[in-house]
Amino acid sequence: MRRIAFLALMMFAAGVYTQPYEEVTLIPDSIEVTEEAEIPTEDMPSLTIPNDPSTVLQVFFQALKTGDRFMISQLISSKGLDEIDIMLEILKENLDNATLSRLTTAGYTATADEIDDWSPMDYLTCTIALPVMKSRYAFYEMRIGDYSNQGNKLIIPTVFTTASGVELSCQGVLLKEDNQWKVTNFMGLNSFP
Repeated sequence: MRRIAFLALMMFAAGVYTQPYEEVTLIPDSIEVTEEAEIPTEDMPSLTIPNDPSTVLQVFFQALKTGDRFMISQLISSKGLDEIDIMLEILKENLDNATLSRLTTAGYTATADEIDDWSPMDYLTCTIALPVMKSRYAFYEMRIGDYSNQGNKLIIPTVFTTASGVELSCQGVLLKEDNQWKVTNFMGLNSFP
C-alpha cells in the first residue's frame, strides 16, 4: 500500500502525459567506474557525448543505474548543480550526529569535516556511487516520449516501467550549455538519501 501511495504521489508530482511514447534501447555503459574510483575533477579528460537529447537522457539514466560518477559529472548542467548545492547547504546546516548516522546507514563514508568541504559536484558524485542510489534506478526501464525543441531548454516526457508493469510518468529537463545538451532535472535526482 505504501508503494502504491508513493507511486501515485510521484505520478501526481511529475504530471501525466498523454503523448505517445517510443521504446528506446539503453546504450551500454561507456565507462565502468568502481566505487573506489576518484571523484571526477576538471583534470580528467572529457568524453565525447552525443548531442542528441534522447541519447543524452538515455546515457544519463544508464549512468545512474550503474553509479557511473564520471559520466554523470559530464552530463549534469550547471543549473542542475545549483539545485544540488541547495540540498548540500541544507545538509551542512543540519550536520549533527543523527544526520551523520543516517548518512552512514545510506553508505556515505565521509566525515563531518569532509562533508563540510564538499562542493556540489563532490556531493553528487559521492551520492551517485551509493548502492541505494543505483538500486533506485536498477529495476526501471525508460521510454522517452515526443518532445519539441524549445531553444536551449527541453522538457522531455519519460515513462519508467518496472518488470511487473508499474509505470511512473516523469520528465527530464535538459539545457544546452557550451553547445551540449546537459541534464538539469531527472527522476529522483533531487532526493538524495
